[in-house]
Amino acid sequence: MPARNPVNKNQSYKTYLGVFLITTGLIFLYTFLLPHPVFSFGIATGTALSVVAEDQDVVPGDVISYIDGKYVKASKPFDSAMFGVVTNEPAMTIDDTNLENSVLVVSDGEAFVRVSTTNGEIKRGDFVTSSGIPGVAQKADVGGQMLGIALQDYSAASPETIDDILVQLDIKFSTVESNVRVNLIEFLRSGFQAPFLTPLTSLRYLLAALITGGAFVIGFASFGKTSGSGVEALGRNPLAHKTIQRSIVFNLILNTVVMMTGLVLAYLILVL
Repeated sequence: MPARNPVNKNQSYKTYLGVFLITTGLIFLYTFLLPHPVFSFGIATGTALSVVAEDQDVVPGDVISYIDGKYVKASKPFDSAMFGVVTNEPAMTIDDTNLENSVLVVSDGEAFVRVSTTNGEIKRGDFVTSSGIPGVAQKADVGGQMLGIALQDYSAASPETIDDILVQLDIKFSTVESNVRVNLIEFLRSGFQAPFLTPLTSLRYLLAALITGGAFVIGFASFGKTSGSGVEALGRNPLAHKTIQRSIVFNLILNTVVMMTGLVLAYLILVL
């Protein structure tokens, strides 16, 4: 009587779960993360909120952070508390008329941002982030909390020269092409440190964590169970050792593919 393959009974189970994880991630990417057109009616295309800034010398284009319940100029590179950019002509405004000496801050859409070349010249398509100059953005050359993507080139003879360029605001943790050695734990840590998480951003982190955790739990649990069954079957039927060994190796490869697919999907959900 031929030996029973210990992997077969788990094969369909793992395959279905792997397909489920992949399908869930693709549906999320397609539904929520596809680009959509932005219609501009003013200098800034996003919706601005009125806030009271602690700094008295705030001007349009300043990068604002929300720290300890206060709106202040961002004053360190890759500030995880970045909230938005001061604007004086947003497309839409949510204005609190009870606030005195308030400024309008926009967190999405296109806006003019004050920048410098403290971290090098800025090319169209570069990530920009906060800098050590209060309220001023700079080019991002490593992964971290980003303000958005530059829509214009900028160069200056002196790093102390400050000017405005148009930026597509998208405040989130991202990597740059020259430095992709940032793991998912760093993504999640930076995300949870952010002062505000929109429903979509919260869903990003939640789904990424579920897919990553689910992929690893399924992979390790399934392989542990299958390898144990394989060893037991090998002891009962030594003549079928080659078939059983091949099944265990195939099972290991399949589990690795499921886990790697989960990591890739989680990464795409976080960075797109």
